[in-house]
Amino acid sequence: MVEQQGMGRCLLTVVTGLALSVAAGCGSDAATVTPPVDRLAEVRAALPDSIKQAGVLIAGTDPTFEPMTFKRDGTYTGLDVQLVEAIATKLQLRVQWQTVSFGDLLDQVQQHRISLSVSSMFDRAERQKKADFVDYLNAGTSIVVAKGAGDIGGMPGLCGRRVAVQPDTVYVDMVAAQAAKCTKKLRTVQTAAPSAAVAAKTADAALNDFPIAALDVQRNTGLELSGPQIEAIPYGIGVAKDQPALTTAIQTALYSLVDDGTYDALLTTWKVTEGALHTGAVNGGA
Repeated sequence: MVEQQGMGRCLLTVVTGLALSVAAGCGSDAATVTPPVDRLAEVRAALPDSIKQAGVLIAGTDPTFEPMTFKRDGTYTGLDVQLVEAIATKLQLRVQWQTVSFGDLLDQVQQHRISLSVSSMFDRAERQKKADFVDYLNAGTSIVVAKGAGDIGGMPGLCGRRVAVQPDTVYVDMVAAQAAKCTKKLRTVQTAAPSAAVAAKTADAALNDFPIAALDVQRNTGLELSGPQIEAIPYGIGVAKDQPALTTAIQTALYSLVDDGTYDALLTTWKVTEGALHTGAVNGGA
């Protein structure tokens, strides 16, 4: 090892054939280290002033979609609820929950009456006209039937049956589209509890999101799922189209939850790991 004099010189040591440069008194020759960019700090700074000043995200949900969003002992809970609360924590905000009927959620987002909507809402092109969606989970459609009915053959198998769906959901349109193709009359039964209608024999089949349908069947042994899931699409968190900074903030916080393992842990807790969606895309469901 040779020591050289001078403030502008560096000490070069060769160890087991590897050259290791040690910046000791190297002055302007030393490498400049760029600090990592704190994306969360950036998006927090860019949040709308009204949200920053209040420190609150007002989240609208229809708490009738267990295990995604529901009330237990008067408290909002479920995967949707816990995910949004984790996102808010990343943004150094708290969440104020409001119950909003499913069909009114996007209107209230547009009107800024709520900051965001989260209620197991499929990200579809038609809905993107009212809001931007940060996608967070893939879910397909499931058909619930009475135990023993078996696989009725997907959507065509609904022909000639009474089919229960929840009002203001995509299933109303799906059943209407199928009814137009049927030679045997398909009757639509709109109800807040589609699976319960099958159990009560006021409907022959019900359509619902897979996580909800699977829980219904688990709780009622007189019901079963008919065939595989249909057309998996992402759920999205809805944000007003004129608030892109909030959309970016939610997306960035979601990425952070994926990176630190919180996202997958929540899916495990609520038994929906098969719907994992790590892309965090905006409007990816069209």
